[in-house]
Amino acid sequence: MTLDEQIAKDLTELYEGREISSAKELHTLIEISCSGLTQHFVGDRDAKTVFVMLNPGSDAEGAEQKLADRRKTYDSTSAQAFIESYVREMQDFGKVHRTDNPCDPFDVKQAAFLRHWKDSGITLPDAFPQDKETFADAKEAVLSQKLQLELLPYSSKKFEVNTKNINLFIPFVEILLGEIFRRERTAVIFGGKIFDSVLRAYNKASGSTVIDLSAQEARLVPIAAGKKYNGRCRPITLRWNGRTQKALIANTFPSQALSKAYEVMQNYGKFCYEQLAAYKAADKISHT
Repeated sequence: MTLDEQIAKDLTELYEGREISSAKELHTLIEISCSGLTQHFVGDRDAKTVFVMLNPGSDAEGAEQKLADRRKTYDSTSAQAFIESYVREMQDFGKVHRTDNPCDPFDVKQAAFLRHWKDSGITLPDAFPQDKETFADAKEAVLSQKLQLELLPYSSKKFEVNTKNINLFIPFVEILLGEIFRRERTAVIFGGKIFDSVLRAYNKASGSTVIDLSAQEARLVPIAAGKKYNGRCRPITLRWNGRTQKALIANTFPSQALSKAYEVMQNYGKFCYEQLAAYKAADKISHT
């Protein structure tokens, strides 16, 4: 299934007043919204940079309220018109929601992390993140000029991924890979250590090393503003239909303790960029 097919399936079911069947299949093991507005992607689907998250962090009630609000504003003349309205909002999310909590810690944290990623396609203000007046511009840029994907597009405030339910994620990995490889990317980043487990499970289910996770985990222990941060990441290689893409798992990106430690996150992002660049360079040398 492609991302477009998943969007069409899920949004048609919501349009018709039904629960999302894909979410219902997960719901027996995971606390997840089956009847709230989904978030399959945000931003430019042709962007150079792709950032993959676990799932939208809002709770089920919040997702259901969003759906109720969108029913009033989306074109509801048909399921297709409803889907097209949804896709337009997700594409224009940064601009549409610029004034909604312009200093949102999660969005600003992403921008800080990507501050030193060269050729990312993301243009951030020169004074960011030191000047808080730049936060709204940084938020809009990072939401508009990259592609953000969710492993699971269904809202949940918190759920556990473990050996009992990890195989449920495998079909969603297929959708992610299909979208990532839809065009050439400069940077592909998975936000969180959980992706190490999910991608290994995908390899096991595939019966081959589709995703190379053999590189050692890199560690950084910077000290900034009196805060110690044991930043970790792992460069990886994705393979799909005969093509390859170097990527990175930013293991400690989701750390809640550093939601507003933007200087530390900026340094961690720079470290991750350097690790991925070195991984790419080493691969080029090995093939010459």
